[in-house]
Amino acid sequence: MAIPPCILYYLKRKEEDKIMKKSLRLLLITVAVCLTLTVAAAAQQTKLIALTFDDGPSNVYSPQVLDILKEKHAKATFFLVGKWLDGHEKVVEREIAEGHQIANHTYQHKRLTRLSDQEIRDGVAQTSEKLTAITGQTGFMVRPPYGARNPRVAADVDAPIILWSVDAASGKQVWSGQLVKNILAKAGDGGIVLLHDTTQANVNAVGPVIDKLRAQGYEFVTVQELFRLRGVTPQNHVMYKSVTNSDPQRFNEKNLKFHWAYPAIRNLAANGCMSGDRSGWHPNRYLSRAQAVTALWRACGKPASSARYSFSDIPVRAYCATAAAWAKQNGIVRGERGGKFMPRTLVTREQVYAMVSRVAAAQGKTAARTETPVSYLDDDRIDSWALNSVKTLREMGFSSKNDVEIFRPRDWATRAEAAELLNWYQTLAD
Repeated sequence: MAIPPCILYYLKRKEEDKIMKKSLRLLLITVAVCLTLTVAAAAQQTKLIALTFDDGPSNVYSPQVLDILKEKHAKATFFLVGKWLDGHEKVVEREIAEGHQIANHTYQHKRLTRLSDQEIRDGVAQTSEKLTAITGQTGFMVRPPYGARNPRVAADVDAPIILWSVDAASGKQVWSGQLVKNILAKAGDGGIVLLHDTTQANVNAVGPVIDKLRAQGYEFVTVQELFRLRGVTPQNHVMYKSVTNSDPQRFNEKNLKFHWAYPAIRNLAANGCMSGDRSGWHPNRYLSRAQAVTALWRACGKPASSARYSFSDIPVRAYCATAAAWAKQNGIVRGERGGKFMPRTLVTREQVYAMVSRVAAAQGKTAARTETPVSYLDDDRIDSWALNSVKTLREMGFSSKNDVEIFRPRDWATRAEAAELLNWYQTLAD
């Protein structure tokens, strides 16, 4: 008996609806995963802010500011006026010795918009020469006095021009409590705060500002470090009020040879521990749990494992299955939810340190203990379960080229950071 056309049409539509619903579900799941990773990556990143001090150096106020910064374990940037450098060299030398950034606030501290092109260039150059003579450094960032600028000033200043996103005083003389209140009201991730090391009110505001912002999760870095950690290369003649992070994972693969971790990347690519894909190596891309254990497993010579794992959450192409089983058997990965491996979950920097430390213990890797292991301003943010692992690797001599002022233990680890650590691990003796 032939099936009526209307029933055939109904059955066909029903099947099409099933396929469409299934496709829609898959699309929604994919979007949800992408959004989760994006939001998680943004939430995980350390909040950074840069304190800057104008109009120094001062033999009275600058040392007080430095004392507070040292006590609070914070870094800052000092924009120095050229004509006031003579007789204050010791202050500048201390600023450099304690890890702060020195920058150029022109020579005469006049509004650059009122000067000729030659006067602008001469004032910047004269100050830079004096700063180089004291510090041995070059390439100083520039801040125009009073923030006075226009396109002509930008064209004349052959350096990155640093303004601010938070003006604590708005050009007025205010007491320290008001300075603190103004900064807290305007502070944001990637912000640059304008202060002065020329009044007692500014000095008195520094400590409370650091304490209150650090309680909100901020870390204090120099302007130069703010650019680096936010993946932004400052350009000459360009004005910056803050340094926000648009896409920290992007990297131009044509410049891979110039990446800070390139020697490690080259070595790991050559021995097959880590590799890229058809579109590049992606050094700044965040590292997943699957990628981390697989790279570790390969770095250890792909050892066999008798362990079993619940792989219900691992894709059909379970390239990490053997590595995950090995990592479980040797106690290298811990804390899985419900016994699942969660391969797509991103790993933090302290988690990668913990994994490598556990591998070293399992394999009996050793290194000469250093008497002065590195330490960073935000080490108090390392979780207690990871602290010994981080200390162990540092005592064994490891320090990252990417860690300058802060460690960022809970930031997502990048492929480049993992490559550097694994490359160092492979040099250890059994």
